[in-house]
Amino acid sequence: MSEQSDYQPKGGPLTGRKVLMILVGCFGVMLSVNFYMAHMAVKTFPGLDQNDPYDVGIAYNKEIDAAKAQTALGWSVDLSRTFEGDATRIIANVKDKAGQPVSGLDASMHFFYPTTRKLDQIVAANAAGDGVYSGAAGLQHGHWEVEITFNHQGVRMFRSRNAFDVE
Repeated sequence: MSEQSDYQPKGGPLTGRKVLMILVGCFGVMLSVNFYMAHMAVKTFPGLDQNDPYDVGIAYNKEIDAAKAQTALGWSVDLSRTFEGDATRIIANVKDKAGQPVSGLDASMHFFYPTTRKLDQIVAANAAGDGVYSGAAGLQHGHWEVEITFNHQGVRMFRSRNAFDVE
């Protein structure tokens, strides 16, 4: 013997029209969110790593030659980092092949925030002793990169790019 139940779902029986409205509603919300996310992704990150990628590509052989010259110098650059309030200070200790400090350089530090160029900062690094150069920037929390460039009489002698986190 089977007994019949008197249970009826709220809102009446499930019809084809209700199923269609549920599907349209779910896919409508999903597509709206996807279009919004795609719009924001393109708006906040244009996808370019360089302002002039063509010119950078053309100058690529010069970069290769500069890297070979840098390797031939045999310099070593040791970096350390300290925090001074809201500022992050990068200290570079430059030594030649013989381990002697290299002084008399013009140094600059370019701080990159990988997800946007709006936060990038270029800071002149000051000589803080024999072969020691120091520069500081106010950086927000997150993952950063710093490119340190050492020039002598207008000629780039050494360039290094390093990553670090600000917590």
